[in-house]
Amino acid sequence: MKLFLDRNKTLLPRIDTIYMLSRILALASISWFGYFRGLPQGDMLLFDFILATYIAHLVLFYAATKGRFDIKLAYLSAIVYDILLVPLLVLYTESVNSAFYPLFYLTISVAAYVLTFWFSLAAVVLVTIGYVISVYNVFTLEALFDLSVRVGFIWVYYLAILYASDYMRRSERRLLKVFDTLNMRTSELEKSQAQLEMIYENTRILASILEPDAVVREVMRIMGNLLRYRSYALIFKDKLGNFYYRARSEAGKTNFALKAIDISRMELVRKVSNVGESIIVKDILKREDYEGLAEKSRSALITVMTAHGLTNGIIVAESEDVDHFKQRDVQMMSAVARSAALAMENAELHKKTEELTVIDELTETYNYRYFVQKLEEEKRRAIRYDQPLSLIMVDIDWFKKLNDSYGHEVGNVVLKGLSAIIKQCIRDVDIFTRYGGEEFAIILPQTTLKEASVIGERIRERVEKEVFDAGRLGKLRITVSVGVSSYPENGKAEEELLAVTDQALYRAKGEGRNLVRII
Repeated sequence: MKLFLDRNKTLLPRIDTIYMLSRILALASISWFGYFRGLPQGDMLLFDFILATYIAHLVLFYAATKGRFDIKLAYLSAIVYDILLVPLLVLYTESVNSAFYPLFYLTISVAAYVLTFWFSLAAVVLVTIGYVISVYNVFTLEALFDLSVRVGFIWVYYLAILYASDYMRRSERRLLKVFDTLNMRTSELEKSQAQLEMIYENTRILASILEPDAVVREVMRIMGNLLRYRSYALIFKDKLGNFYYRARSEAGKTNFALKAIDISRMELVRKVSNVGESIIVKDILKREDYEGLAEKSRSALITVMTAHGLTNGIIVAESEDVDHFKQRDVQMMSAVARSAALAMENAELHKKTEELTVIDELTETYNYRYFVQKLEEEKRRAIRYDQPLSLIMVDIDWFKKLNDSYGHEVGNVVLKGLSAIIKQCIRDVDIFTRYGGEEFAIILPQTTLKEASVIGERIRERVEKEVFDAGRLGKLRITVSVGVSSYPENGKAEEELLAVTDQALYRAKGEGRNLVRII
């Protein structure tokens, strides 16, 4: 059976000190009575013994208040000590009219405060028995009334203290629960404020980035280092409406390689993109329209990147815990998503502005200057992430003879038509440039030599079948020679890769033209 009430927390942390002071006052009263009332010598020896034990008990109680041992044991010892001591003091000091009778109330108060109901009740019963025994030797019929009143007061006082102690304890629990909740909320608010400050500081950095890839890297850094998510991703949509991972981190492993999304297994992504609102997936396993990034992911938060009313991307965060994401996470992610959307929009606008200076006006493709810059960037990316990179060179066969025979205007028509054909044969992520004159170069990220050869053959076949309109001069056909090379098969440096592609192109021309060749 439980002996003590729980006192781990209290709104009265000084109660031990107050009780200690009351016992010191009781000691002073006992000392004054013993040494100034002129007790007989035999009684003084007993009184000295009582004072010595009382002082020893105070020392032990003081040690308990300092954490030397459990304070509950100190209170229990005080109750037991008083049950034995106070009746003895009453017996030696005028019995029924003893001035030490009120010490019983101190014992009752402590018993009701620290002991459970049945043990405190037992303590009061012992106090009552002790008091009755201490006055039994002078018990008379006339003293019966006084004795009954005092015993009655003992029990009334006990019941009052018991009720007050229980009420105070329940009130303390309620208040302490409120305080704990307030402390928790305050801690969460402080944490949220700190995170928001860091997020806004990082979004300020985002706003200054003018390169789309750099924006992607910064957003991924914020998701991982700042928001502490383990699995997260950026999802974009291409011109044809196909969704793909622009960057993703699966259980702490980040990958910036593009990856197509099977929308039949990720229909929820399409819905969120169309609606333009964030959504929390409490349990991924209970949904058939969403597939997690990591195997252990159990919940997800999907947030749209919206700028000026248009959705230009989606941010996904996942957790291994079911129903992990709360409204605070939505607010944090929304702040990041808005800033990322604006940063991406600014970077794209800056990119388009720059492209105006690197676009060939006739064919509306990138010029040689842009080709050199992007080949260097894509080569660094391929080396860093250990991804293949291919290069295709396309040259119009007998173009000088065509210009001499039909004129430069027809030559320009052919160049523009060829440009349109090549654009239809390559992907959005491929970089199509006019290398110079009648030569075109195509940079194909994450493309193997075999895949690039297939694309080169596709271009050659399409051009061979195409009929170009030469106006009043009628219709004409052309052919192209194609050279293909790839990293890492054909070298690591940009110059080496370009030289190998040129050699492959010259080989195609030397072997009869209208061919695709590799080295």
